[in-house]
Amino acid sequence: MKPFKSIFLALSTCLLGSLIATTSTQAQRIEDQPLPAHFVAGLEAYTANNLPLAYTEFLAAANEGHLDSQFNVALMHENGIGVEKDLKEALAWYRKASLKGSSAAQFNLGVLYENGRGTEVNFAEANEWYRQAAVQGDPMAIGNLGMLYIRGDGVPVNKVAGIALLLQSATLDSSPANNAKQNISGTQGLTPQMIQEAQALVDQMDKAKNLLVPLDQHLTLANIPKYPGY
Repeated sequence: MKPFKSIFLALSTCLLGSLIATTSTQAQRIEDQPLPAHFVAGLEAYTANNLPLAYTEFLAAANEGHLDSQFNVALMHENGIGVEKDLKEALAWYRKASLKGSSAAQFNLGVLYENGRGTEVNFAEANEWYRQAAVQGDPMAIGNLGMLYIRGDGVPVNKVAGIALLLQSATLDSSPANNAKQNISGTQGLTPQMIQEAQALVDQMDKAKNLLVPLDQHLTLANIPKYPGY
């Protein structure tokens, strides 16, 4: 089982942090467009520990198309916060937020599909959503994508690609919540040549604007195994 993002955008501190981290263009857009009233009311209700009201307010904002509220509604359904736990509803709302570009929602949606929560196991969907979050630099998504290649879940086993993605994930996020380093050390059958090729692939991904470009080039060239366990 893969952990979900524990980001709860209803937390005012997390929200303010995310706003500060936006680009200047995004910041100007945010200043020009005040936060939806229902979202603000949801923040206030959450801070007051009135979780059912928080859910109601976030849902109203989510139905108006507010991205952070859509993520919050999904997370609340996934965890049963202020509303009955409903993984199918969580899946639906994560998808709405994912389609609008939320990397956190894309990661969580990938986890749902990978583990068959609220849906049937679907590694192809998990792969696609991890890829979309990975393009945005989401460390956990990059790591989970790597594990798909380590295990061969819905894709041919490719340990070089898997280890490269795990190395990238560990570099971007060294927090205890990220198991990339443990997954690297737990991968059996690695050879010095594999490690060397994985590091070379990491170097290519570091230089690329889109890390999926060198990754996909490697996967294309690796259609024919070069050595056992590749």
